[in-house]
Amino acid sequence: MTVKKKIKDLIALSESSGWGHLHKTMQDEILQLALNMARSSEMTQQHMDFQRGAIFAAEQMLSLPTKLINKFEGELSLDEATSRQGRSERTDNGN
Repeated sequence: MTVKKKIKDLIALSESSGWGHLHKTMQDEILQLALNMARSSEMTQQHMDFQRGAIFAAEQMLSLPTKLINKFEGELSLDEATSRQGRSERTDNGN
């Protein structure tokens, strides 16, 4: 699969209604976890750490399509720059 195809697929995913539903549900779950932590006075440190880890993981998952798009766009730009530089060097050496 080409990098351009990956970018196109990820953009389609992030703009899809399915992703919108998933994103909204996950945001609601993150908010619920945060509120539970704030309201519970008898939560152990271990349980709080677990909840914070769950919130962190959920936030990372929600930002994954954007992060991957940025990563692949960077790779594409680098590949294109390298390709242009290679053509430029061949042209310069040929003169």
